[in-house]
Amino acid sequence: MWSKKAAAVAGGALFLTLAGLIRLNYLFISAGLVMLTFVVLSSFLDVWMPNVKIRRETTSDNIFEDGTMSVKFIIKNTGLGIGFVEIYDDLPPQARIIKGSNYTLLYMKPWQEVSFEYTLKLPIRGHYHLGPVKMRVKDAFDLFYNEKIEESVHSFSVFPEIEVLEYQIIKSRAPKLLSGAMPLPIIGSGTEFYSLREFVPGDSLRSVNWKALAKKGKMMVNETTREDVMDVILLVDAREVSAVGGGKDTPLEMSCRGAATYAKQLLDERNNVALMIYGDNVERVDLDRGEHHLFKILTSLSSVVPKGNLTLEIVLRDALPYIPSGSPIILFSSLDDDHTISEAFTSTISRGYTITTISPSSLDFEEKMKRIPDEPLLIARMERENMVSEIRSFGMDVGDWKSDESVNNVLQEG
Repeated sequence: MWSKKAAAVAGGALFLTLAGLIRLNYLFISAGLVMLTFVVLSSFLDVWMPNVKIRRETTSDNIFEDGTMSVKFIIKNTGLGIGFVEIYDDLPPQARIIKGSNYTLLYMKPWQEVSFEYTLKLPIRGHYHLGPVKMRVKDAFDLFYNEKIEESVHSFSVFPEIEVLEYQIIKSRAPKLLSGAMPLPIIGSGTEFYSLREFVPGDSLRSVNWKALAKKGKMMVNETTREDVMDVILLVDAREVSAVGGGKDTPLEMSCRGAATYAKQLLDERNNVALMIYGDNVERVDLDRGEHHLFKILTSLSSVVPKGNLTLEIVLRDALPYIPSGSPIILFSSLDDDHTISEAFTSTISRGYTITTISPSSLDFEEKMKRIPDEPLLIARMERENMVSEIRSFGMDVGDWKSDESVNNVLQEG
């Protein structure tokens, strides 16, 4: 493509040529024709420009909220051309560059390889991508340029922030908000030593304690215990009403951070964890354990968007037949705009389940946004307190999660 400079040079060449013809000045004619020939030929010869190959490298495929990702570009001129190269890496609008720049202008020599880097931060969970890369290559005289878009896209996820809890969540099969996970010891095949007993026919020779044999003169075997792990269901309210507020300050964002924190601790304790997210429908991550399962849960939480208005009663009615009997359910919900809350709890409890609720209050965000006058806001707070009291009257725990608190405080004060 022609630059403004090239157009100006071509215009000057035509002017000299025409002036020379009018005045019969062969010097003007010659100079104009040489300039015009050079400009025209150069516009068709890419050999004047660098032949550029680029490669993007990142420090991570996924990061957590407010985490950083470093991006490095390696640019190589694979030909004899010389000139300028402009590179711009397209970023998500939520990204903040904290070091370097996603734009660079380079002067490339033949076969030269250079690099540039930048570091970005993303404050809120989601699925994002870097790119495409916009590139402009110009000749050494800055007369002509080629533009191209490199479809080099790096997709990645920003996971919800995970807090480090100071204690464990579940202690028994009747979990309390402040209780800690404690394995139920059952004698059987396991790894934890329980006691010694005399050998009986049918025992495996691998369980024989040879040191005890040498000391006591009779065969003894090691008894071990296995852990009876819990199946825990995390239930996240992603209805439209959960989007009150803005940015990271919404009930939904708090719920995602809380669910991620709980999932991490429960899985670290070797429990089985399932995730259910409800809005206009129900999305599931089935029961499993381990680091790979945490990755699945975090990926699912990263993609949650507020939508729909399914009631809790419908969600639990349809889900309970597929939830193992007695499994604790941990609900993350603002409890707003759902007239079925009471019925949902009584029906679920009557079937032998427990529900622990972590409830980020949307009223805190409404107060900050000043969308509701003081008197209606006060009435809304009283209604919320009545609902929380009613749930607690069923013998269920409710953590009233304030917007300026961490989930760790909710556990302590629940």
